[in-house]
Amino acid sequence: MNKRLIVLSALIGIGGVSGCSGPAQQSAETGGTGKEQAQAGRSAPTEPVELSVFSAGGTQNEEFEKNYAELIKKKFPHVTIKYINPRDGEGNKFENLILSGVNIDLYYESIGTFFSTLSRNKAQYDLSSLIKERGLDLNRFEPTLIDAVRKNGKGEIWGLPVTTNGMSLYYNKELFDKFGVPYLKDGMTWDELYETANGLNRTDGDKKIAGLAISPSHSMRMNVYSLPFVDPQTMQATFGNERWKQVLDPILAPAKESAYRAKMDELEGKLPYSGEWLKKQELAIFGVFSDWQVVSPTPVPFDWDIAAYPTNKEMPGIGSQQYPVYWSIPAFAKHKEQAFEVLSFLVSDEYQLALSKRGGMTVLNNPSIQKAFGQDSPNKDKNLNAAYYNKFAPISPKTDFEKTAENAITNKLVDLAYGRTDLNTALRQATEEANKEIQAASR
Repeated sequence: MNKRLIVLSALIGIGGVSGCSGPAQQSAETGGTGKEQAQAGRSAPTEPVELSVFSAGGTQNEEFEKNYAELIKKKFPHVTIKYINPRDGEGNKFENLILSGVNIDLYYESIGTFFSTLSRNKAQYDLSSLIKERGLDLNRFEPTLIDAVRKNGKGEIWGLPVTTNGMSLYYNKELFDKFGVPYLKDGMTWDELYETANGLNRTDGDKKIAGLAISPSHSMRMNVYSLPFVDPQTMQATFGNERWKQVLDPILAPAKESAYRAKMDELEGKLPYSGEWLKKQELAIFGVFSDWQVVSPTPVPFDWDIAAYPTNKEMPGIGSQQYPVYWSIPAFAKHKEQAFEVLSFLVSDEYQLALSKRGGMTVLNNPSIQKAFGQDSPNKDKNLNAAYYNKFAPISPKTDFEKTAENAITNKLVDLAYGRTDLNTALRQATEEANKEIQAASR
């Protein structure tokens, strides 16, 4: 993820959990079904135990303590959490920890490399038996999140989603007001959005204003067609699929306007991005993770709002894919039963409701928890329901070479935007470059 987009994002603080009901009480807001499901069946041992938790993304130590460790220890006083952060040194890399025989009871990572990392290190463990024993109902989850686990795990359940994200549109209402352009509304098509954005490509004094930018990495990874970068059957890049032209259109369509390309010139040949929206206020609309500013500790310095991600005419009501973070219990974990009890808590209605209120998107298919999105944040009066306005597209399959192929096409975007190369040529070159790297790495 681009450093300019690093916020609390998927790893949300759940400070409000301390006020939630205990296991014997039923939440008035959720009916208590999630906790009952999560705690049904045989209980885990309650003797004192230390659980080691590894974050592949390197969650900051203080964030992990606030977002997870404190809440787990409050819920389970007999559990001590030891956090292993790969940022703390080469010895803390997952592969090196395995070679050193270090125990890891819980492992979490975003979907892009979650499955490939586990399989590459032979660390995958099917949670199906524990799920059945504890009576954890997978129907509580948003369906695409569980479908993705089953497909990538070849029918096995290698992990459970704890946090997730979708795509939405952030827009600067002050720029809309200045140029007399109607605000965005939920349910727009891409063509309608392009028309609106073209009216916002303006010169305002010495400032060049761009109407629309969509985060390239997020929009490609979470595309509505569920296209993977690499076909898991052939291990070849998929850019030969004609749908990739539609996937790239939201990134490239704004650059058809000369005023937009003038903005790129000003940015020394770069596409407008988050800094132009948030800091410079020279970008009217930015498509990005739904929780981007909902969870940010720093207030946005202008009037803004959110709208639902646009849809294609041929796929009405279908928005982006989700990009979840999955938690797993590695095959070599020493305390699987206790680790699963902690994992069950993280997917309970109790935890997920508090997460949603703080501004994190829930992994549960529970309307009341979804409607609570951001209600304890300073941005509760924004159109936060836009995050759930559309249905989510199925999540595309993942391989070891997602980033390899993504980089190959990303490197073509500026030339495409300027018209220095055509789309067919760029897709062909990206295919050749990605396949060459994949082949070399697979030898």
